[in-house]
Amino acid sequence: MKSLLTALIFALATQAFAQPAPTDFVTQFLEPTGGTIARPKDWFYAEGHRGQVYMWTLSRENSANGQPYTTGVRIQTFVGVKANTGNSARQFILDFVGAKRREAKIVRSCDETDQGLFTRICLETEEGPHHILYSLFWGTSGMDIAVVSIAGTTKELWRTYEPTFERMGTFELIDMKRFEK
Repeated sequence: MKSLLTALIFALATQAFAQPAPTDFVTQFLEPTGGTIARPKDWFYAEGHRGQVYMWTLSRENSANGQPYTTGVRIQTFVGVKANTGNSARQFILDFVGAKRREAKIVRSCDETDQGLFTRICLETEEGPHHILYSLFWGTSGMDIAVVSIAGTTKELWRTYEPTFERMGTFELIDMKRFEK
């Protein structure tokens, strides 16, 4: 009887955490920059801007009041990096990567890629129970902006949500047409 009860509890607990990857997405606007990202329809969205730092969180769990979440994407944009840190946006990102290389297990990394307004690098890590993909950007042509995008979940759920994170990774940070007016 005890083993049957244990098996039942395990089955119910596993079902509570085992959700399929999202298939329905909606366009989420990132204000005040006017950018867009594909957000799973049932996921939550929260903004947390302060000063020259803009932060958007899209997560499976509700994080609107600062609660932690297990699965999601957070985009942090730092404007005026040189004035605030003394480093260029590129150096700010490279310092971040250096710190991660010292403290986390590196799964993979990718080289610099020119994406027009930004240059991108990535770092995929395992940190404690989490699997995280960092997409890191710095402005080109003297644009003093750094962006850190963090897509993560538990190691056990990574393969389930990896396609979701790939789709969300093609976000547009700034609607340039908005600033041309």
